[in-house]
Amino acid sequence: MRIHRQLAILAFAGFAILSAWGGNRIVRAADLKRAREVPSIASPRELERHNLEIAAWSRALAVDPGSAISLEMLAALHLQRARETGNDADYLRAEQYARRSLALRINRNARTYVTLASTLMAEHRFVEAESVASRAVAYEPGVPEYLALLAETQLELGSYEKARQAFDSLQRFGSTLSIAPRLARWAELNGRTAAAFQILGDAVAAADTRLDIPTEQIAWFHFRLGDLEMRNRRFRRARQEFERGLETEPGDYRILGGLARLSLLEDDPDQALAYGERAIAIKLDPATLGIMGDAFLAKGDTAAAEENLRTMEIAVRGQPGAYHRAWSLFLLDHNRRVDEVYCKALAELATRKDIYGYDILGWSLYRLGRYAEAAANLRSALQLGTHDPLLYYHAGMLESALGHQKEAIAFLASALRINPRFDYTQHRIARATLDSLSRIEAPAR
Repeated sequence: MRIHRQLAILAFAGFAILSAWGGNRIVRAADLKRAREVPSIASPRELERHNLEIAAWSRALAVDPGSAISLEMLAALHLQRARETGNDADYLRAEQYARRSLALRINRNARTYVTLASTLMAEHRFVEAESVASRAVAYEPGVPEYLALLAETQLELGSYEKARQAFDSLQRFGSTLSIAPRLARWAELNGRTAAAFQILGDAVAAADTRLDIPTEQIAWFHFRLGDLEMRNRRFRRARQEFERGLETEPGDYRILGGLARLSLLEDDPDQALAYGERAIAIKLDPATLGIMGDAFLAKGDTAAAEENLRTMEIAVRGQPGAYHRAWSLFLLDHNRRVDEVYCKALAELATRKDIYGYDILGWSLYRLGRYAEAAANLRSALQLGTHDPLLYYHAGMLESALGHQKEAIAFLASALRINPRFDYTQHRIARATLDSLSRIEAPAR
């Protein structure tokens, strides 16, 4: 194996994550079992190469079971394969190999800490990820990529002052591909959307010229930029980025899920279902499942929507820890299992105090009619000045419930100004509420 390929796999260890089912199907339990057991492959040639590399390093490990290097490489390769296939079992294997490598050797093994932290991030085990990333930085404090990973874990945990210090020191490394997306996310959270666009745009252009990184990572850059475009109502540009990503990885489930959401926002439920089916055939992503439920409802097929959603609730209920946040929002927006989502959100906030954790807890309290408690949490969700229409929408609906008309109008108007179609169902409620409040407010002026 060439050394530059080893380094490419390890350098990208910190990044977050083709077969179609015919027709607009209802997702049933048998489908869930099949999708878990036989994940579809987006890039067979690249997967074959990784399988050969895994086999080679497995043989090396069999010859020398005490080889920390073999274990390090197996951890990194399983992590990369997990991202390409959506197979969660590979994340577990990556974690096991990384821990075995570190048990054998700590000196000159900081990259394995990075692989382990990245795996824990993918599993949403952020407290453990921060601890592991801290060790990587402690052993090799001069590596900016390691500091960027640590800053990302702090961002996810809501330790914003720590994250701010780290990101401030990383600004000069904005052209480094393993750092740029994290800087963009930090800029976006702090309301600097234009800066986020600039950083991601430059990163996408640079990634497209690289021949030494996995195609899955190149597609991921296009997905990140396309997602940012979509959330800021630039739908045409979003579709262009998603399609460019699919040219690189035709079965990327993240991009397919993004296209499903975009198609629904553009009032094309048939296309949303087609993309959604392709995405969940590869990985059962709760956000995509919610989109498909809304697509069925948009087509007037309430029976199919209900059966689809019941099956998905069973699937998601079995996951450990906190709920997937997009799924939590879907449940709250549709008044399903609100008490359960509230309990999960409250438990998660004990260790993960980020703005979106406060938002979900506040929105669940709003749905429960506990407005005073909701207010404190939704204020915390706005602490960074993030230009996210959902945050403004939730704050606006709460202010309306509290009878604060002017504040409600300001928040709802901000949400719709950022993106008039920020969510397929909720943007209509935001518009109707704003129109109603504006009619009430007008005579009082």
